[in-house]
Amino acid sequence: MVFSIIDAMTDGFDRTRERNGLIFVAVFAVLAVVNALVAPTNLGPAAETAPTVGLVDVATGLLSFAITIATLVVAIVALRTFASDEREIIPREFQRRNIGLATLNLFVGAIVFALAVAVGSLFLLVPGLFILVSLYYWSVFVAVEDQNFVQAFRSSWALTRGSRLRLFGLGVAVVFLGLLVNAAVGVPAVLAGGIVGTTIFQIGGAVVFVYALATTARAYDQLHTLEEPPEAEPRPGAAGTPA
Repeated sequence: MVFSIIDAMTDGFDRTRERNGLIFVAVFAVLAVVNALVAPTNLGPAAETAPTVGLVDVATGLLSFAITIATLVVAIVALRTFASDEREIIPREFQRRNIGLATLNLFVGAIVFALAVAVGSLFLLVPGLFILVSLYYWSVFVAVEDQNFVQAFRSSWALTRGSRLRLFGLGVAVVFLGLLVNAAVGVPAVLAGGIVGTTIFQIGGAVVFVYALATTARAYDQLHTLEEPPEAEPRPGAAGTPA
């Protein structure tokens, strides 16, 4: 058997449009809209001449950071949910199990992952893409298997071996669909403008993000299935089997 891009994409779509997926879309959309509204805009030289404005920007910056951490927490819960068979409820275990440690590993690991891909891209585009595909599933190992980010990088490297070209194709397809969705919501968002436009755009982004998480989790599950050796059929006449 080989990795199926179509199966991963259709499974990801099914999970996104089901109850749990729609809940995650709503949560990510709310977080993104709030973050867009509170993001600091005056952390430049002008802030030095306006202490009050500077304090407001620091406060909104801290709030934006808190929203980023909350987004990581929700992403962990989403990965755990999409990697399981749960479709209608989100078990409390997924929301509580080692959530602090997992969030810390996801935060630090994301920085290391970005640096690794950037360094690989400095030499040529191909090494950067190779590192991206090989290590991409590290976040699932952090969320689902409670590994630290170093162990997760190693596990992702081993898991993707033999399927990297197809996984690259999956990534290209998901990015392409994401661009189409963003383009579709971008026009009405620009026309609406203001908070309404921001909300429309962030909802579209949340749909794309949840679909990417769902597809990642389903691809991870499929790769694990490919790793499992098929059960050997008993030979006629073997001990314990009828001749």
